[in-house]
Amino acid sequence: MKLYTEEQVRKLLKKAFWQDFYEGDTEESLISELTPIELPTDEEIEETLGAAAGGLFCKGAKWMRDKLQGGNK
Repeated sequence: MKLYTEEQVRKLLKKAFWQDFYEGDTEESLISELTPIELPTDEEIEETLGAAAGGLFCKGAKWMRDKLQGGNK
């Protein structure tokens, strides 16, 4: 799953609306111009928060990441 900011989506919609004026643009070329937000892995969360904060902070960060991905993990 890739996540994009509201600002990025608005810019994409504006450009897509005027797509007739940019003949070379395709759906894929428009999307490829965006930089998706990358969510951290379990390992990255644990590494960033450190072993001392591993308990509730890690669980909370993992829970939030999973919610952003649309899951009930």
